[in-house]
Amino acid sequence: MTVETTSETRRVEKERPAAASRGLVRTLGVAVVALSAVAQEYGSGINFVMPRSLESYPGAEGLVPLAMLVAGLVLIPEVVLFARYSAVMPRAGSTYVWLTRGLGPYIGFAVAFLWFVGICGATGFLAYATGTFIGDAAQASGFTTQWFTTRSGHLITGLTAIWLITALHLSGVKNYGYLIYAAGALVTIAAGIVIVTGFATAPASALARLGDVVGFHPTPRPSSPSFAAFVSVVGLFMFAYGGLEASTSLGGEVADARRNMPRGIVAGWAIALVLYTLVSYALFHAVPWWSALPILESGYGYMLTTPALIGLLAPRAIAVFLNILVAVIVVKTIAPQLLDASRFLFAWAEDGFIPRRFATTNAAHAPASAIVLAASLSCLFLIDAVFGGWQIGVTLRAVSIAIVFSTLGLATVLLAWWPSWRRARTFAPDCTRGVFVKVMAVCAVIIGVILIVSVIHQRGTDWYFQPWFQLAVAALVSVLLAIAANRRASLRGDDFFARFRVPPSQ
Repeated sequence: MTVETTSETRRVEKERPAAASRGLVRTLGVAVVALSAVAQEYGSGINFVMPRSLESYPGAEGLVPLAMLVAGLVLIPEVVLFARYSAVMPRAGSTYVWLTRGLGPYIGFAVAFLWFVGICGATGFLAYATGTFIGDAAQASGFTTQWFTTRSGHLITGLTAIWLITALHLSGVKNYGYLIYAAGALVTIAAGIVIVTGFATAPASALARLGDVVGFHPTPRPSSPSFAAFVSVVGLFMFAYGGLEASTSLGGEVADARRNMPRGIVAGWAIALVLYTLVSYALFHAVPWWSALPILESGYGYMLTTPALIGLLAPRAIAVFLNILVAVIVVKTIAPQLLDASRFLFAWAEDGFIPRRFATTNAAHAPASAIVLAASLSCLFLIDAVFGGWQIGVTLRAVSIAIVFSTLGLATVLLAWWPSWRRARTFAPDCTRGVFVKVMAVCAVIIGVILIVSVIHQRGTDWYFQPWFQLAVAALVSVLLAIAANRRASLRGDDFFARFRVPPSQ
């Protein structure tokens, strides 16, 4: 999956900034790449979306843990493509760079813009979920307040979380790296508690304790899951694995990136796959699927989070610790999301889609303007989640992941088999070398289309909150930005399309 580089090339790549003086600097290692993926992945997806997935797709029934495993496995083609492209073109906003170089500026930018909107939507949801998990921690600690899960509670805690993480990013990518190391340790501890407690607790014992809280005992019933619902849950869980792409956006700030980026991407995916699968099976082992809907319908939906359920089963001290730990984990998940979004803006500014000031950095080598804009847009999606429903931000992100999944595969197919397209792009042979990569590209196109269809429409949701409508608006905005960028280049006498036939400068 890697491209050989000379020792001199690697030395220069380590030492110089990624984009001119006082630009991005290559200072991070392979561990931060892997842990950045895990840090973004292990948060609200596994702790909130997974246990509540039956709220949106009740027909999945007992197949929810299997859906989590399958969602990770279907990402194998994407992992292969990400690893290959990151070895050839490790840049800030890597996914955007690869799409525009593989599909051309109009289609590539449109897809990248959808991805960007999905990132901001997911960040807004993560900020929204902050209130839920702080509320869980307060309940586990003996406080009776429900304020954190009110609209004002979600809004205020979410805004606070977003701007605290924004301040961290503005202080430089090294501090982000330190946070990611700490996040890796926290994730390992939290997952370990859930896995051990879930598998060690008999369902009868768990349901008895749950019944004492909700005032009734759910009745077991046989499982007859729907395949369509199962596929939809797999598509929904793409949100949970979305952190894999956060690691790719570090391409402009990783030393020896051509080696370290592919290694970090594969390692991050493997760690998340194992943790997610074990946590899902452990939780549904202790609390069977048929107890979820009665809990929601009885008005105790706040109980359907991983820390809340495990908190009922573990000793009080561990329950309190787990709830506090998960609240911290969810907040830190915003950090890689904002990094991803800001590096997209940075790369767009370099290519002329948005004003050049978004490609400038502060004294700490952080793209300050891009970070603040990404945070501001995320706040809008927080408001969307508070007043429109948390499912929108989750589904929007899931759809955008599936679209990138499919179109990056299409770009690879074009680079591999369309002669004129391939000849015009000198990097094409490196991106498509080997039969395995070509097969994975075709698989990515097919799997991506299936996942898009499965989650593009949300039942019972107003049309203006539908993922397809919000994505359509984003696509229109992206086309207008691309047309404006082409016009500006023409006025300067530049060939707008020529720059997208070569990788951007490092």
